[in-house]
Amino acid sequence: MKRPDYVNNSVQRQLAEEVTRLFMAMRGFWEALKATEALRPGAETQLDAEAIEGIAEDIPSCSLAYERVLNASLVDLSVSTGLLASKSAARRLLKQGGLYLNNRRIDSDGKIIEASDIVDGKLLLLSAGKKNKMVVRIS
Repeated sequence: MKRPDYVNNSVQRQLAEEVTRLFMAMRGFWEALKATEALRPGAETQLDAEAIEGIAEDIPSCSLAYERVLNASLVDLSVSTGLLASKSAARRLLKQGGLYLNNRRIDSDGKIIEASDIVDGKLLLLSAGKKNKMVVRIS
């Protein structure tokens, strides 16, 4: 006995919906994995604003005016954003090799933020060690 067409279409539609749901879930998983890997301090992956924004809601962030960020010292910026409690803590971490700007380890306590450091002209990612991060949105 042959099934009515509406039954077959219903099953096909359900199958299509389930496949689409699975695909979107896997796509989200891979995007999250890519963002997590890209944001690992010392990672070779080139950062972009999309990767940083992908995890920005899961880590602390602040907004600063462009003029306040450009030509500021990394030590001062680490304190003013709340990433570190004091300049001495920032310098100590820097000497230990644990202060990162956009995943690049910074070794000089004289590091000044340049326009080329600002990712896509709107974000910075500061890291104190591997787990303590701060996204700085530039307005």
